[in-house]
Amino acid sequence: MVLGVTLAVLGYIEPGLTPLMIVGLSMVAAGLLVYWDEGSLEQVIVSLASAAWDNVAALVEAAGLINKGIYLPSSLGNGEPSVLIPSAPIDSVGRLSIIGRPLALYGPGLRGLLLASPGSRAVSICRDAGALTGDLDASLLNCIVNQLSLARGIDVVESSGEVTVRLSKFRPIDLYGGSIIRAALGSTLASIVASIVAEVKNRPVMVSEESVKGNSLIVRLRVVGGA
Repeated sequence: MVLGVTLAVLGYIEPGLTPLMIVGLSMVAAGLLVYWDEGSLEQVIVSLASAAWDNVAALVEAAGLINKGIYLPSSLGNGEPSVLIPSAPIDSVGRLSIIGRPLALYGPGLRGLLLASPGSRAVSICRDAGALTGDLDASLLNCIVNQLSLARGIDVVESSGEVTVRLSKFRPIDLYGGSIIRAALGSTLASIVASIVAEVKNRPVMVSEESVKGNSLIVRLRVVGGA
């Protein structure tokens, strides 16, 4: 589009280059249309997806499961990365038994909802693309920055039982709005980060806190005990 503006200006200044001005204006118009279409398409997709999450939020609220979700690696989620919304706050996940989605047992007499999340799909995409390795820093960079283009940079700090991930120049995606599902799963990007961390570390994790500072999203995760 910048080239189009340049050609249009040159064509306007030089009378003999009118055809060049026409070409330049055409390129500018095409560039604006492409930019508008991409943005509009993204908003439409997000809007359509949010309708499905409204139904999930209604299910969670009806079941009275207003607790922090536990992100499970595929080794604990019946072969697929999942998120468990427990019936009560928990510090560990016992042997998981799938009753029939979305119901699951995660301990003696303890039932919860086992759901796919945006992070579940992100892990599948990045795993199929070979973006996930045994290295957490490299996996987050390869998946979120290089594969999904959801941020420009990633910084990871690991401490005892916690993982803090900073996404710089991130793309805000809001599938949940102000629904109750956000309180259980965290934001869409937090869900993706949590699922990747759970998969790479092969441990259950939960989103303990997230905040926006400037153009960065900071997601703090807590590693949960598991069987």
